[in-house]
Amino acid sequence: LDRMRRHRPVTGLGVRQGANEVAKRGGGRCLSSGTPFPSLAPRGFKATTQEVKRKGRSSNFISIKRRRWLGRLGAENEDRTREEGESARMDIERRDIDKKGALGGLVAPEIADEVYTRGRWLIGLLVLQSSSSFVLDKFQELLKDHIVVTLFLTMLVGAGGNAGNQSAIKVIRGLATKKMDGSLDTKMRVLYQQLQVGLFLGISLATIGYLRVYVTNGSHENAFAISLSLFFIVLTSTVLGTTLPFVLFDMGFDPANAGTSIQVLMDILGVSITCVTCSFILSSFAESVAH
Repeated sequence: LDRMRRHRPVTGLGVRQGANEVAKRGGGRCLSSGTPFPSLAPRGFKATTQEVKRKGRSSNFISIKRRRWLGRLGAENEDRTREEGESARMDIERRDIDKKGALGGLVAPEIADEVYTRGRWLIGLLVLQSSSSFVLDKFQELLKDHIVVTLFLTMLVGAGGNAGNQSAIKVIRGLATKKMDGSLDTKMRVLYQQLQVGLFLGISLATIGYLRVYVTNGSHENAFAISLSLFFIVLTSTVLGTTLPFVLFDMGFDPANAGTSIQVLMDILGVSITCVTCSFILSSFAESVAH
């Protein structure tokens, strides 16, 4: 009977109270105050049971905590098993796809994936680049009257693409190595720095371009128009080459695509800047000579 009293399931409002109840039955001490408890054994089994019921204790608090822990453990095991099964199923499907390959097994999957990823970007750039034909069509008279502009058009467009690509590569490398982030402070700092670089590069290349055109053509007017176009192209390409990787990064695209994109953009802008600048300079010069 004494063992039944001592091992009767006891619950409480907490671990400390349950332990105190057990200490009461065995004549132990309170865990918080250290005060000894009188033993409940003389009251008898019925009295002990009634007191337990009066205090609202119907099951062992340790058993409750253990059942809760086992329930959580079972749920975690079930989730883990479900995730492992789903992962195994996806691995099997992926292996099946890899075995079959793309285009009926004629092309490896990694090759088909790279062709798709790069091809869709190049197709878009191809369509965009073709828009430069509208600019050339509008300035047909300029190109007919001043064939020297056509001769040096590839030099102008190429210089813009090269300068912009250099700036883009610098930003792409900074983003890849975590030396640059997408914060506004970083963008403004890098843009201000590259703007100064673009100014010095534009002046230097424009000077070289002036000498190159003058030696070949012998006309100061044509040399000045083409060199001024070269200055604007280099300055614009440097700014765009710096800005474009940050824009792609913020939009969730790969910043590495800025290298090819800046080439296409500068093809269009280079042709436009050259035609507009040369048309203004040469037409203004022709009017001044006529007067």
